[in-house]
This record gives sequence, structure tokens and C-alpha cells, in this order.
Amino acid sequence: MRKFAFSSHLPFALLLTFGCVNKEIPKFSCDDSDLAVSKVSSKDASTCSTKDAEVEIAGDLGNPPYEYSSDGGVFQSNPVFTGLWAGTYTFTVRDSKGCTRDLAVTIGAANSTLATTFTSTADTECFNPHNGTIEVTPTGGVPPYELKIDGGAFGSATSFENLTNGIHVVVVRDSENCTLSMSIPVDRGDTGTSYASEIQPILNASCNFSSCHGAGSSRGDWTVYSNVKAGATNIKNRTTNGSMPPPGSADLTSEQVQLIACWVADGAKNN
Repeated sequence: MRKFAFSSHLPFALLLTFGCVNKEIPKFSCDDSDLAVSKVSSKDASTCSTKDAEVEIAGDLGNPPYEYSSDGGVFQSNPVFTGLWAGTYTFTVRDSKGCTRDLAVTIGAANSTLATTFTSTADTECFNPHNGTIEVTPTGGVPPYELKIDGGAFGSATSFENLTNGIHVVVVRDSENCTLSMSIPVDRGDTGTSYASEIQPILNASCNFSSCHGAGSSRGDWTVYSNVKAGATNIKNRTTNGSMPPPGSADLTSEQVQLIACWVADGAKNN
């Protein structure tokens, strides 16, 4: 974990940004952003077995410039996506503050009847193995069908297990090589991470002492749950990027960092 060396010659304002002398400066929240995304145009695939569909999306408001991604892939400055199968895709716009918005776009194919429905269950595990699932039901086209997920090999399975939360790309292919691609979300479920038995002991060992966030601390008393709850997002962000705990404290393990992230994502419950 990254450590910072303090210097008495540093300006006081800079010193405030490190370790336990950090002040809780209000942070910009993407929940309050007016960032939006829309479809500009799309072109269907010329046949059910041709990978030549196109989509153009656009970002609006928020804080430009924008970057764009398809199905959780690498972000790019170009808002046009080409070489697509027929199917449903999730496109994401990201602005300069890192805020994102998603848009689902369905692209057809000429003279194709191949279609699918699906169900999914949430991933409720904080660590591997994850437990999200997807069940796909192909219809139309010419059976039998083959399916693959996330760039894997085609097979006969129509259900997929041990999935993490996020977008998963499932491709269905019929016996005439007609292809349909789908972006299927697996939600993030409550992992049940416990504040009392898992999070509070981490804080007590690494932060809750007199020179940091111990009882009565003017920097924020983290022996009081309500104070930890109020700063939960900042705690998650700083333990994730390595700027917390401060120099002189024991580094957190990767498991401890992940537990904090899961607890915050669960709603920072007093459980």
C-alpha cells in the first residue's frame, strides 16, 4: 500500500489531504450529475450471419469531454461502434469527472426470426467464487442452438453460473449460422458483510487510536457508527487507492480492502 512522507515544509493545506489529518471536504457526487446518453443512429445487420451493424451514441450535459464503451469494454473517444452482430448492447458514456450513464440499444437483422429471452439472479458474494446466474431461452431461427458467454467457446448450455455482477455478453447461434448477441446484466446483491464482526475490527486496528480517528477525535470519531456511515464512501475510495490508512499504521490486506468496498456497496449497514 502506498505510503506518504510528510515534510514540515509542506503547506498546511497540502498536509490536510494526507493520512488522518484529512478534513472531510465535500466531494462531487455522480448521483447529482445531469449527464445523459442517447442513441444518434443505428444500422441493422445486413443478414443474420453478418457482423456489420452499427450504432452511434452521444453524451450530453455532465462534464465533457466524453468517452464511450460497449458492453463494459475499453472506453474510446469515438462514439460510433461498428462491426456488430444483431442483438442488444449496453453502451456507456463517461464524462471527465468519471460519471457514467448506460443505454441499451437493440439492433435487428434482415429477415431473421432468431430471438431470445433471459433471466438472471444477483451476485451476492464478496469474494470468489461469485454466484450470479444467467438462463437463456432461444426461440425462432433454425434449432439446434449454440451459446457462448464473454468470448468463450460455443456450446449447448443455456445456463451460466458463478458470474460476477456486471454486464455479460451472451451470443446465440442457430444451425444456419444466424447469430444474436445480448448484453445481460447480473445485478449486485447484498453480500451480508458485517460492520460489527468484519469492518469495525479493521477500523479499530488501523485507524481508531488517539492520534487518528479514536474516541473523541476532532478528525472524526470512528468508534461511533454514525460517523463511519457518514464517511463510508470516502473510506472505501481511500482504502482502495491506498491513501488510507496513514503512515505508521499496518497496511490493509486485499481482502480487508474488498470487505470495506462490499460493506459500503451494501449500504454501509449497522449490522
